[in-house]
Amino acid sequence: MEPEAERLIEEFRMGRMPMLQFMRSMNEVKESGGCPGPDPLLGKAVVAGRARHTEGRDLMSIILEALGFEVIAAKRDTSIEDLVRMCEDEGVTALCLSIQTTYDIPDIRLADELMRESGIRDRIVFNAGGVAVSEKVAMDCGCDVYGSTAVDSAESIRDLVRSRSS
Repeated sequence: MEPEAERLIEEFRMGRMPMLQFMRSMNEVKESGGCPGPDPLLGKAVVAGRARHTEGRDLMSIILEALGFEVIAAKRDTSIEDLVRMCEDEGVTALCLSIQTTYDIPDIRLADELMRESGIRDRIVFNAGGVAVSEKVAMDCGCDVYGSTAVDSAESIRDLVRSRSS
């Protein structure tokens, strides 16, 4: 990771930079060529928000991209079925769902169930986070990783993908 991106992530992690400023600054770093390209060992991450919750999707996308993933940010209101179909691409290694309300928690379980049915669950690192998701909820719904912050989640996803590829 480039030093400026690393500095911004640390500032955000420590609560010294508001989310919108962080996202704007990371986009500026990316646009100026200050982020390396995707790391082929990490592959692609499909990132989605539920119920029009695009801020969490966008935040995870920025962080995962800075960590070396090629990110596929799903369009707003993409169905869980379509997200799982996107994960059938052999290059996809992670699926991240950003949940804003408890009404969307069944989507986490459905994603896990559909990935198992399609036979791709073992190669996908699955994460769900957001206001409505606690560690217990994430684990009960079949997630592989949980982080109390977006940065913690993204780093856990990266670390698990790396460990599976070695």
